[in-house]
Amino acid sequence: MKRITIATFFGLIAGVLCATAGFKGGFLKFTAINLVWVLLNRAVMGFAIGASGLKLRWAWNGIVMGLVVGSIFSYFLFMNLGLGLLPLANLLIGNPIFGLIIEFFTTVAFKQPALAAPREKVASAAEARQ
Repeated sequence: MKRITIATFFGLIAGVLCATAGFKGGFLKFTAINLVWVLLNRAVMGFAIGASGLKLRWAWNGIVMGLVVGSIFSYFLFMNLGLGLLPLANLLIGNPIFGLIIEFFTTVAFKQPALAAPREKVASAAEARQ
């Protein structure tokens, strides 16, 4: 539960950073709905990272979960801004980076590793006999 709380908190911080960049950069119009949507998306990303049971190393877990959960935000950008560079860049660059940052602070800085351990190499039958 502590891991989920920390990851969700850092998801909210990522949301604040993302919203600030979007509003200051002129990518998003500042409205209460847009602000809540950005904060909610990044908080859900943090929650999903914290609750993730994927058997991946911590960095890959953050990247994959960032891509999957953040794709909803990229779709939102696509629906509001149309086909352009911003939705695509958000999908392929922004979401994985925010996922990696959330996972880094959760796993490395606050020492809350995922419950599922990364996969270990399984010895083949021939190696096991030797």
